[in-house]
Amino acid sequence: MKRSPLKTMEHGVKRAVFALFSAFLRKGRTNFTGIDPTAIEKVLFIRPEKLGDMIISLPVFENLKRTCPHLKQYIICSPRNVAVVRRDARLDGHYLYTKNVWHDLGMLRQVRRLKPDVIVDMICDDSVTALFLSQLSRRSAWHIGVGKTRHRAFYDFNYQFRTGDGAHVIDNTLKLLTAFGLDVERFERFVPPTIPPECRQMADRFYATLWKDGSRPVIGLNISAGRPTRVWPEEKTRQLIQRLLDQYPGHDLIISADPHEHARAAALAAHFPRRVSPVPEGLDLLEISAIISRLTLLISPDTSLVHIARAFKVPVVGLYTRFGRNFEMWRPYGQQSGAVISDNDYNIYDIAVDDVFTMIERLLPEEVR
Repeated sequence: MKRSPLKTMEHGVKRAVFALFSAFLRKGRTNFTGIDPTAIEKVLFIRPEKLGDMIISLPVFENLKRTCPHLKQYIICSPRNVAVVRRDARLDGHYLYTKNVWHDLGMLRQVRRLKPDVIVDMICDDSVTALFLSQLSRRSAWHIGVGKTRHRAFYDFNYQFRTGDGAHVIDNTLKLLTAFGLDVERFERFVPPTIPPECRQMADRFYATLWKDGSRPVIGLNISAGRPTRVWPEEKTRQLIQRLLDQYPGHDLIISADPHEHARAAALAAHFPRRVSPVPEGLDLLEISAIISRLTLLISPDTSLVHIARAFKVPVVGLYTRFGRNFEMWRPYGQQSGAVISDNDYNIYDIAVDDVFTMIERLLPEEVR
């Protein structure tokens, strides 16, 4: 994917800063043999990225909490993904990295007072931002990295993330816990966001508007994605909805979209006289998650909702580009099938309605057809 000029400039500035200050950064210990969880108290995770990155990190927090309940876990997150962890009881606190220098300097002062024993940089790349956040949080802590190459020397332990073996991003991310001497093979992979009771009650009220006796299964269709190239053409979306209504007369269909695209979802639902409804406007991530948790199946482009649905073990039909074979790492987790892949690297526009429908028929539970 081609970077924007602004993004290219940002990366150039970061490389220059790194070149200027790298001599002052602490190098990783060469005698690392593992961290004894019983000898530490606080772990700080660094994950100031997108929503999906935080969703696939939840198994790490969950399994570390189960295995080492005495450990306190904290995280540096971003405005884009803080909604996932703001009310999560698995974490003892969160700190917001905003790219505002004055705010972030204050945030780092709070983190330094925390004195974490271990700092885990979860960004699976050579991120200058994450490296500096890691070093400035506490130089003397154990520093754990994921997927580092050029910056490997600044971490005590590094799990090589991209090995070309087709492993899913959830499995790969969990393996950073081997730094604590933990056997990750039996760890739980399906870990959803924490849903407060009031969010589940909102979902109850919404579903009550669809049917009275609660007996009708519901298929979800998400029409939004992080990039325009991941948005399926509207004409194909309409064709798919009509086929679903014709083939599955006992089902309702709900359409979700990003907040700024709610009008598009509402207009699409209005095109069909019955059994199609937009998800209510103005919901937050946890309310959307509560709705997703009760679906029979979700259809979506490659976006965070795919990972939320799979965390609840809802079957997913995901639409992906062929670019870099990213679909191998980010496909719907724990399914033998589910990824419908474009014939090109750049967009999902050429994915056929027939191919999506065939995948739906394959995944839709037999008992609700």
